[in-house]
Amino acid sequence: MYSLAKRIRHIALPEEIVLSCELITEIDESKNRDEVESVSGAVLIRSMANKYLSVKNLEVYTPKSEKPKAFVGDNELSVSFSHTKEAISAAISFDYLVGCDIECYDRAVSPALMTRMKGLHETEELYRLEPIRIWTFKEAALKMIGTGLRKPMNSVNIDQIDTNLFDVEIDNGIRAKICSFKHKNYWISICYQK
Repeated sequence: MYSLAKRIRHIALPEEIVLSCELITEIDESKNRDEVESVSGAVLIRSMANKYLSVKNLEVYTPKSEKPKAFVGDNELSVSFSHTKEAISAAISFDYLVGCDIECYDRAVSPALMTRMKGLHETEELYRLEPIRIWTFKEAALKMIGTGLRKPMNSVNIDQIDTNLFDVEIDNGIRAKICSFKHKNYWISICYQK
């Protein structure tokens, strides 16, 4: 599974961040979906670390409702993964703290949810982008800091720098960047901080 772990590169994504997106071919419906997602995320992360960082013995832990953690001995590798029904994406880096989200490009987001997501300092211009793309910005940022959706999306303020690069500030003062782009039928967003 994921032996190829094909790397995706983007001009707005630092070279020190490895990103991959793979199609999910089989889901065993008899198993708990959260457990299947945790296992498949860990498998993809190990494959990426082996292929692109020459890491052979990566220990990956996916605690329930927490950010996954990965270690090579005492050295931590920042990792994040995300699923849709058909695909999984992951980002890994020794140099950056990372958060990753993937969603189908045509997934609907209700206007009421968009209103609740809007950060206090965000412009109306940002909200002319695809709603599901904005969702991926926010979720990637919250995954990067380790809270996921336990922290409200409106605590994340996004400012567009160019087509695929964004500044992010989380209400606790954390600042980072987001690279977001369309890959096949998906929006992928990676939030990263040095």
